[in-house]
Amino acid sequence: MLKAVSILLLLGAIANAADTTDSVAAGFASGNTFQASAIEGNVIMTCEGFNGTSEATYTCRDVVLDPSPYDYFVGPQDVRATQVELKAEHQDGSSRIKMANYDGKTGKSATTFNLWISSLFQKPLLETGTNKVHYSVYDNRVSPMQEYASGDFTVTVKRGNPRRCPTTQYRSTDVNDCNSQYSICQRYFEQFNNCR
Repeated sequence: MLKAVSILLLLGAIANAADTTDSVAAGFASGNTFQASAIEGNVIMTCEGFNGTSEATYTCRDVVLDPSPYDYFVGPQDVRATQVELKAEHQDGSSRIKMANYDGKTGKSATTFNLWISSLFQKPLLETGTNKVHYSVYDNRVSPMQEYASGDFTVTVKRGNPRRCPTTQYRSTDVNDCNSQYSICQRYFEQFNNCR
């Protein structure tokens, strides 16, 4: 009788273990500590066209996130999961929510999350300081969506030392380049690997 009860308890434990998700420390693939550094440099732009030559000097500035402004979320493995939602609570009390497809088999988002880039069309998940991130892993193939796992992790964005790129000069046959600081500064920082 005792042997039969032990076997039933063991089978119940195995069934429960098979029903749960694998637990791993959730966060970003490159870690949960980032560094935001101001970068700066000067570009002298010479443009030659049909109407003559013009010149512009640009002071380029940006704040970059190391090791990367985009990263994958890594979380629990559950083959039923198809979507992940991240909600970041920032130090100033503001928050931002982002979603991505999720590969439950590998426990990784299918695409990277925008952690830092801010533009007219996109806003970043993180801000400087402490970011408390709540994640929820779902199956979005059913209605209502079924949540399989959730949890919290903290991401810290520290201020790094400012970096300066060397002054450089570009020549162009397109006169518009002397009126296009944004694209020239992008090219400049790409050439100098964000002043590293």
